[in-house]
Amino acid sequence: MVMNRYLELIYYHTIKKNVIVLKKLGRNIDEKKFLAFIGVLIILSMIIFHVINLTIKGMIIAIALYVGALISLPSILYENKMETLENNIPQALYIMILTLESGRSINEALEEVVKNNIKEVSNVFKKVLYLMEKQKISFEEAMTIVSNLYDSKVLKMLARIMIENRKYGGNLADSLRVLAKTLEDFRLYKRQLLSVTASGLAVGFIILCGVIPAVAALLGAYLITISKMMGGVAPVPPVKPSEISKGLEIIQIGTAMVGALFSIPIFGIKIGRMFLISSITMTVGVFAYYVILKIAPTMFT
Repeated sequence: MVMNRYLELIYYHTIKKNVIVLKKLGRNIDEKKFLAFIGVLIILSMIIFHVINLTIKGMIIAIALYVGALISLPSILYENKMETLENNIPQALYIMILTLESGRSINEALEEVVKNNIKEVSNVFKKVLYLMEKQKISFEEAMTIVSNLYDSKVLKMLARIMIENRKYGGNLADSLRVLAKTLEDFRLYKRQLLSVTASGLAVGFIILCGVIPAVAALLGAYLITISKMMGGVAPVPPVKPSEISKGLEIIQIGTAMVGALFSIPIFGIKIGRMFLISSITMTVGVFAYYVILKIAPTMFT
């Protein structure tokens, strides 16, 4: 009974929750399709890594990372959507400020934002106007309903400011201007911090996930070539396929760990992002090693 409960909880967080998130993103994918995607990913991964002679341990690690990344992807896409919404809110606020300062109403200010087709934000205000005009509910109720549909603290803050202004009065344009300036300053600070962090991480990524696997593959190719050319003439032990597979496994694990560590300074400790970045760095490292290992022997011969 307890085991069934745990299985249901795991199924909800890995499948059902993702289907709900995908519907929020406008993707009509049911549970069966999502499970089919996972099945296809596992089969393709097994085929590809079998072809490149990855060890069983390495194959299990790779499949776990890829499945984890696929399960995390809907939430990451939704987070990106919310980030786009929050980044575009200042632009919408300035349009509203200009409309309000010209003596027009809050409804007309929302309509101006919709007309300007600001990504994500216009859809939010379109829903507010629809509830007010078609469903005949108040501005306060419409803003509350729509803001609760989105996991955005900034949108909820904006809704609270506008609702309280309607209730208690005050200069809404000034309040929106302060909010817009605060959001812009925060976004600028975040962008500057990311640019400094990303430049250093990019260099590290190239070295750890590209250069080191390539150098390891060159060394492996050199040893394979020498052992073939001098077999029986000099005491050079032959390089076994299992040793090459073991080297590939070491590169795979190392680059996966690098990806997990790289994601922390950029996104914080978020398991989904760690799975995704680890999958990318692991794939780059493994295929850099494999491709160089196949090409390099022609250079030595």
